Amino acid sequence: MEQITVNELQNNLHSIFDRITHQHEIISVVRGPDHSVVLLDADDYDSLLETLYLSQPPANAERLRQGMEQHRRGQVREIDVTTYLD
Repeated sequence: MEQITVNELQNNLHSIFDRITHQHEIISVVRGPDHSVVLLDADDYDSLLETLYLSQPPANAERLRQGMEQHRRGQVREIDVTTYLD
């Protein structure tokens, strides 16, 4: 994660926002020795919150872990999800 100062953010606001929204970069804006603010795309933020929500119950966390392990080993199968879409 790149760290920039408030002055750098002010001087390059549009290009930094473009990087955040188009390249999904996360930028840390340093406001002092012990303070910083993190900037990230709203969709990326929503995705992080959803992941945290799904990981909270231990049973869900274990199912997600097992699914990721199966995917890593190539134990996947494709299914048609069109019937589940609105």
